[in-house]
Amino acid sequence: MTDQTTIDILLDVYAYHHSFTIAKTQPDFPPDKLFLLELLKERRELNVDFLFANRAKIQRLEEKYGIVLICNPYEEELLANYILDLETKVRNDTIIDFVRSVSPILYRLFMRLLISQIPDLLDYIHDTKNDQYDTWKFERMHQSENSFVQQFVSQKRDSRLTSRSLVEFILLTDLSDEIKATVQSLRQFEKNVRNPLAHLIKAFDEEELYRTTGFSSQVFLEQIINLARMTGVVYDVDTFYFDQVNAILKAN
Repeated sequence: MTDQTTIDILLDVYAYHHSFTIAKTQPDFPPDKLFLLELLKERRELNVDFLFANRAKIQRLEEKYGIVLICNPYEEELLANYILDLETKVRNDTIIDFVRSVSPILYRLFMRLLISQIPDLLDYIHDTKNDQYDTWKFERMHQSENSFVQQFVSQKRDSRLTSRSLVEFILLTDLSDEIKATVQSLRQFEKNVRNPLAHLIKAFDEEELYRTTGFSSQVFLEQIINLARMTGVVYDVDTFYFDQVNAILKAN
């Protein structure tokens, strides 16, 4: 088996670290394609900074190959890249990894929605700067003139900032019914899988996911993408980003 054949096989499962390692050893591997392979490797490692540090080179390759390699401003690209990684897990059928990676993106999207309604939201949160839960600053919230904040703090609540409390907060805002329904659905999924994951004693595959939640991974992923797009994140649902760049890497 040739190195190029091995690389093509690795590309099919989005194993960019290994394929980049092999490509670097080939003296005749085209430099532009080697850079694209490195870019994909960095995306899989969630290193979006690499893309923005190489904007000039990326813009040249976008023009050369007729492709869009960066679709969003920095903060939105972080979210898009995380979703890209989730979709890769679904396509590779690594369902347990997919499920375990869901909570961080939900937290970020829920926070993004709330900040759109309450621009000074972070002023009401105590950042613990460690692996403990952040907490709500209830005393400061009581002093707020924002009606959504007043509604939220009017009821007795746990001080921990959790996805549950974020959803409860979102439901008090003027966000659309479609957004609120999607948020509730995603939160229910997260809640349903949390206990099975904590006490995992057997393989957690697509069948077990559906039995536990009533969702397939694809439906759940689609809801995450839909919510992200509602918040302004650009994400191509028609052509998978990695497949598009893979086609360039495989072309003669």
